[in-house]
Amino acid sequence: MCELVGAGLATVLTNADYVALNATVHQSGARGNGCTGRMYMGAKSSGNYNWAWQTGDPLSTSWAYWEPGQPDSADIVCMRLIIIPGVPVTFLDQVCGNRGLNCFLCDA
Repeated sequence: MCELVGAGLATVLTNADYVALNATVHQSGARGNGCTGRMYMGAKSSGNYNWAWQTGDPLSTSWAYWEPGQPDSADIVCMRLIIIPGVPVTFLDQVCGNRGLNCFLCDA
């Protein structure tokens, strides 16, 4: 979807990226755009907890920003961003193309 506007799915490669992401989603009111506070991000597991960003950079299962207990699927899954007003964003794994989830967070 992001490719339609000349962008890619958002990635968080550094702490500065995470800080900027938090500021952006909380200031933009992303929760109120029909996405119920959950959006696809630019990371995916190829199975067996082998996570990578769309840039090819690896993503550790011990990454500090996962929702507690996540990731919890060894299947091929995608990353979702959780937005709760006033709370730092966290991430979880979700079946790619989950019915009803058509919200994506794109890089500019």
